[in-house]
Amino acid sequence: MYDLTVIIPTFNEAANIRNIIIEVDAIFNEHELNGEILVVDDNSPDGTLSIVNEITKIKDNVHLLVRLEDQGLSQSVVDGFTQAFSDTYVVIDADLSHPPSLIPVMYKEIMAGNDIVIGSRYTEGGGIKKWPLKRRIISLGATFLGRLLFPNITDPVSGYFAVKKSVVERAPLKPRGYKILLEILGKGIWKKTKEIPFEFVDREVGSSKLKIKTIIDYSWQVIDIAGFSISHHKKQGR
Repeated sequence: MYDLTVIIPTFNEAANIRNIIIEVDAIFNEHELNGEILVVDDNSPDGTLSIVNEITKIKDNVHLLVRLEDQGLSQSVVDGFTQAFSDTYVVIDADLSHPPSLIPVMYKEIMAGNDIVIGSRYTEGGGIKKWPLKRRIISLGATFLGRLLFPNITDPVSGYFAVKKSVVERAPLKPRGYKILLEILGKGIWKKTKEIPFEFVDREVGSSKLKIKTIIDYSWQVIDIAGFSISHHKKQGR
């Protein structure tokens, strides 16, 4: 059993995966955390798998899960939850856009009693660097829709967060697209959240996975979560 599991969903991240693993493991060592690194890969053809397999031979806390069906970032994260050897999960992007230095802070906040700890780009002290205008507009639009469901959370669609196992283990998650945090907020079992500001830095290498289908999937996800919330509250009221 580990203190925490850092879940890294990947697809074609050969240019980044070694560096993110090295940085996360260095954070574990620096802060004396007994941490697991779980790479969940959608059968990348670019060499990501061979790099991770090479690392697993020398680092026994690095594990790999290869997914051949139902591919997508959100489903990768959910599958990672079921394979993790800890009761605390941290989800981080492989492309170094999320600073691993926040991992101990998130873990500390989970240990302090928070059910979900969110790395926020939009709370005071957070920000975004090197993002083109189009992606900023899309992100703000997605965040606006998410805040209609969770008005007290500044960044309900963040890809960088920590969550207790108890929040998700019985949740009826039906992930689609990239916004798995919104799904967890909508269907997980939680009482207390905490947001930590961070500065998002756009990837230096590799290409963004954002597509028109991602936006469509997200729109359906918002509708599904809203429907679930209404139905769930009606059941609780009976």
